[in-house]
Amino acid sequence: GMLNEYRAHQFEFSYFSSEKIRIARATMMSSAPLIDSAILDLGHRKDAYSGEEISNHNAFAEATSFDLPNVPDPALFCRSNFASACGNQDSGQVVKFAKGTTTLAFKFQGGIIVSVDSRSTMGNYIASQTVKKVIEINPFLLGTMAGGAADCSFWERNLGMQCRLYELRNKKRISVAAASKLLANTMNSYRGYGLSMGTMVTGWDETGPQLYYVDNDGTRLHGNLFSVGSGSTYAYGILDTHYRNDLTVEEAIDLGKRAIYHATHRDAASGGINNLYHVTKDGWKKIHAIDVNDMHYEFAEEKKTSMSS
Repeated sequence: GMLNEYRAHQFEFSYFSSEKIRIARATMMSSAPLIDSAILDLGHRKDAYSGEEISNHNAFAEATSFDLPNVPDPALFCRSNFASACGNQDSGQVVKFAKGTTTLAFKFQGGIIVSVDSRSTMGNYIASQTVKKVIEINPFLLGTMAGGAADCSFWERNLGMQCRLYELRNKKRISVAAASKLLANTMNSYRGYGLSMGTMVTGWDETGPQLYYVDNDGTRLHGNLFSVGSGSTYAYGILDTHYRNDLTVEEAIDLGKRAIYHATHRDAASGGINNLYHVTKDGWKKIHAIDVNDMHYEFAEEKKTSMSS
């Protein structure tokens, strides 16, 4: 008897619980729906007030539409006039992609030196003097940025994400060669889309110190010394004159510092602060962040002293 009474009580409880749920659902359905199945349909949405079915295709088209050049072949016109080009190759273009920087990196017996400036320009306008042009991918891996600020920043952060995922999947740090290859593969897939990026990927892995150059064409070069940016020709002049593999750490730091200073002195699109990193088997270490104006007076005094002696 007690068992039957217990079962009847359970049935009554479950019946009223389900009835309450049914009533609540009916109440929600009868009111103006805040969220309904139409939200899952990307092509349409239901107007909550009029019940009228409205297509979103036109709304999407309006949001993403833009004016095209009024010429027979707009695509060819855009490729010819808005391209990112080096030197004077864009002299005939309607819009010139204004960019400028100086970055360098070199291997020597004591590891790797990475030295950069911090100026961001928009044509003749100096947009910023405090841009961080070295991205710290992990404690043993660095990337430098030259070219379009947005392209460099976005795609190198994307590289950092890919490197972290590699670590999580494989339970070990990614090699410099593999990291540079990931970036080169990304650039290759976006080739011809107008990206502007020249970067160096460098660090210390199981094979020792490694340095790679990667750009927006998908080019990937392995080497001992690279300089990238509008001021790179001036930096190469100093590097080619004084670079040796047997430099001491102090000499290598001084060389990286001087090369950036002379580039910023001659190239109007380079300047700001010299950020310098030293990479060893224990990982990278930031050595200094010195204003190039301070370096100018320091080297001028040094030159004056040497001439008088």
